[in-house]
Amino acid sequence: MLAGGAARRMGALVDPRTGKAALDFAGQTLLGRVCRTVAAEVPRVIVVAAPQQDLPPLDAGIEVVRDSSPGAGPLAALRDGLRQALLASPAPRTALVVSCDVPMLGGGVLRFLLAEAAASDARWVLPVVQGHPQVLVSAVATELLTPIEDALARGVRGPRALCAELGRADPGAVRLVAEAALQGVDPALESFLDVDTPEVLARLAAAESRLRGRPG
Repeated sequence: MLAGGAARRMGALVDPRTGKAALDFAGQTLLGRVCRTVAAEVPRVIVVAAPQQDLPPLDAGIEVVRDSSPGAGPLAALRDGLRQALLASPAPRTALVVSCDVPMLGGGVLRFLLAEAAASDARWVLPVVQGHPQVLVSAVATELLTPIEDALARGVRGPRALCAELGRADPGAVRLVAEAALQGVDPALESFLDVDTPEVLARLAAAESRLRGRPG
């Protein structure tokens, strides 16, 4: 779970000490809500936070590590999360990569990504929505830690750039998942709606409120 983004587009709505992680969404913090969704599908949840970031209270058992290369981007944060994941014995084969700002994330999408990873030899299972690879809702083989470390040493900062490299070297390394397949588990593709502006936060919160107000 990546929680340390700068959130500059959110303006004054975000406390710089906490980032988007502490924003309220339907009575929960963004980070807490997404952590609970992920925790329902996997045995461990690891949050990668900025070094001095104040995190909201989290459920018991959630692990927190601090970004060892602040400002270096999400690929460096992913490296830190994978390092923590691989401390377990036995080491997991696959890790879910999720940002803390996708409050409509559904468990069906996470189960789908894990199943795709288990059924293929792909090292990265990557949804593509509206033509954009969704690296921050994806599944990655933990064996990619070394290639990620090598890429960072070469100055590569973005997960998409690394995915492109992996795909060029081995077309089967990256499994691109089309919208039609994703809509089987998330018809409106809401799991990929990230909160980047106050307007998006308000719109998604209103949609969630309407859903909770439905009978049954």
